[in-house]
Amino acid sequence: MTPRRLLGVGALIGAPLATYVGYPTLVWAVAVLRPRTFVKDAMHRPPVTFVIAAHNEAALIGAKVRSILNLDYPADRLDCIVACDGCTDDTPAVARAAGDARLHVLELPRHRGKLAAIRAALPHVRGEVIAFTDANAILEQDALSHLVVPFADSDVVVVSGAKQVSNGPEAIYWRYERWLRVRESASGSVAGADGALYAVRATAVDASARPGAADDLLISLRAAQAGGRIVFAPNARTTETASPGAARAFAARTRTVSGALFALASLPHLLRPRRNDLWWKLTGHKLLRIAAPLLMAVGTIVLIDPLPRVRTTAWTAVAGLVPALALLLVPGGDFARSARRLARYALAANLAALAGLARFLARRPIDAWTPERQAPAKTHLN
Repeated sequence: MTPRRLLGVGALIGAPLATYVGYPTLVWAVAVLRPRTFVKDAMHRPPVTFVIAAHNEAALIGAKVRSILNLDYPADRLDCIVACDGCTDDTPAVARAAGDARLHVLELPRHRGKLAAIRAALPHVRGEVIAFTDANAILEQDALSHLVVPFADSDVVVVSGAKQVSNGPEAIYWRYERWLRVRESASGSVAGADGALYAVRATAVDASARPGAADDLLISLRAAQAGGRIVFAPNARTTETASPGAARAFAARTRTVSGALFALASLPHLLRPRRNDLWWKLTGHKLLRIAAPLLMAVGTIVLIDPLPRVRTTAWTAVAGLVPALALLLVPGGDFARSARRLARYALAANLAALAGLARFLARRPIDAWTPERQAPAKTHLN
């Protein structure tokens, strides 16, 4: 095999293998061979302030606020701030309708994005811990109790909850993410928190402006950059419905990838080998996933060589794709339908990764957008 063909095959096959087999195997091995435990106190109940950055969430915000104020947590140690980010609907009025003294609703005149809304809420925070959550994420009753347990350890500065999606290929993806984050946490730190639900020590929160950066990744990494740990609380569960439609799912994934790159670009020192283990986890969990679709595309192009002696190899590679294409297009039973949906989801996610990378390279940040929500899910996954 020529060096050119070896390079092409390596990029086409090696990139996804390294991303979805190599990195998880490495994390699992480190978690088993060099585990890092942390102090857990099941009765730890610090004062907590929830912050919800909401833009045009009138359909969901009422149920969201009531669910938070009714959590299985001491009422005198819990309050909630809803930062209405330039809403043009009834989000502020619906939130206030909860009628609870522990609730504070901010109305911001302009739609500037989640990070700006969070920044506006911080002066009103009273808790020792700030819990951030999305308007469409439904918390289980004991989610907060599980979320704060790791804060009994002074080395823990961020705790990420466990996001679940009620159905479809996204549900499978988030079960995989849960498995991976459990092992990352057991081996040190998780590669950033997820915005559905995460908590940060109030003294460690930095929400200063960074155009285009994903707020959850940026805030959690800033909190941990001095050496603190980001850990995962698998029993602090939230549930969401799947993204409403392929176009919206693609846009959300594009925004996620772009936001991750803008966040990491602002914290380059975290990607340098040092005592903190975030550098290799951010590389494997974030950057490698984003790079894999590009490497696979490059590998495909390299293999399609116009020379006759290599043309046969290219056609062999194309022929190998026929069963996958048939799986996407040919009707079948329940298993075939599920496989097709998963394959389409994976393809869309990889294309969105390329789109997010393109936005980052073109310096086109996404700070403000209008969410389109479905009704919240009522079915919880185990």
